[in-house]
Amino acid sequence: MMTGLGRHADAVEQLPGDLASIVTTVQGLLLHEGWAAHYGVPPGDPASVHLRRTEELLDAAGDRPLGQARRPADRVVTMCRSFTVVTVAMLRAHGVEARARSGFAAYFEPGFWADHWVVELRDGDRWRTADPQIDALQRADLKLDFDPLDVPPGRFLAGPDAWRRIRTEGADPHSFGFSPSKLSGEWFVAGAVVRDLAAVDGVETLPWDVWDPMPGPDDPVDVARFDRIAAGEEPLTVPDEVLNIRRGAVEPLS
Repeated sequence: MMTGLGRHADAVEQLPGDLASIVTTVQGLLLHEGWAAHYGVPPGDPASVHLRRTEELLDAAGDRPLGQARRPADRVVTMCRSFTVVTVAMLRAHGVEARARSGFAAYFEPGFWADHWVVELRDGDRWRTADPQIDALQRADLKLDFDPLDVPPGRFLAGPDAWRRIRTEGADPHSFGFSPSKLSGEWFVAGAVVRDLAAVDGVETLPWDVWDPMPGPDDPVDVARFDRIAAGEEPLTVPDEVLNIRRGAVEPLS
């Protein structure tokens, strides 16, 4: 289970359990690789970006108390998915119903839906969307006009919602992806559909984990099948092993 706390369970239970406090804790432990230079940390390709499990991410943060924020250079270099998964794990430890969502955010690049992960948590009778990656520095740099702990509807689309927007509303598939000039298009959104449904089902894979039926950039996309998948009409199974395309290696999820 990706959100298992393991040996850190007792320490997490001793932390404040409200959303804002948990997000502050997580931001003091993790550093997004794409933002590292903004914090004075040299860019690189660290092995820590491939850590899947919350327990492993917290292990990598060292033995100091979890509530003690690390200097940026001492944080675990990772990506948005890890901020989300660790936040979900800590919220659940404090009795809050929460889950990870994989999809696209509209607030990183004008006119483009960027590949991203967020947290959904129960807030009364609604699912509230929170972005635990966005701290004060990033909020200012992005000039956000909303609270990242309560992302307004329409600023983030989960994978299936992005697919439906393309298929039924005529949205440009190349306005969704990792970057407009590199990885984008219908095939990319199809992969996000599968990752999001897996995450909702409790298997929060890495953003670059791939498995059948995800298409590659040069593969034809079976749009009728993905219509069914996005609608929840065709069940999916996450295999025991996936291809980590960033490493170019097949890796176990267990």
